[in-house]
Amino acid sequence: MVSTMETIDGTVGRDKAAADLAAVAAAQRAVRDQPWPIWLYPANAVLLATMALTPMLSDAMKLMTCLPLAAVVFGLNYWVGLRIGTPFALPTSRGFLTAVVIAGLILIAAVLAGSLGAPNGIFPLLAVGVAVSYGIGSILHYRSTH
Repeated sequence: MVSTMETIDGTVGRDKAAADLAAVAAAQRAVRDQPWPIWLYPANAVLLATMALTPMLSDAMKLMTCLPLAAVVFGLNYWVGLRIGTPFALPTSRGFLTAVVIAGLILIAAVLAGSLGAPNGIFPLLAVGVAVSYGIGSILHYRSTH
């Protein structure tokens, strides 16, 4: 009996494997670069900016407001992801991912500023920073997928 390994030509096997890997990479990229509904971009920007405003609330209301907002952001994006077939796929647009990370860092700065007792006047500025950063990322993502 001849084993399978003995019958495969090394060159043909490598070429086929390289072609298969390239096909997998192309399929992954196609999934990750699905266009999003246009309404999702401003919805996310508003929700994230609203989260940046929660440190202005009383201590009792901060957590009761921020956690449901975070759940809405996650749930909305998961639901849209399910509808387009990519519930957990991150886009390949580096500009979008960078802008989202910057928006997240600004959001974390708002939470930290709130815990340190910063004046309330800073939080609208941080909320605008979150919305602008996410908005720039949204433009970059939209352009890369359309």
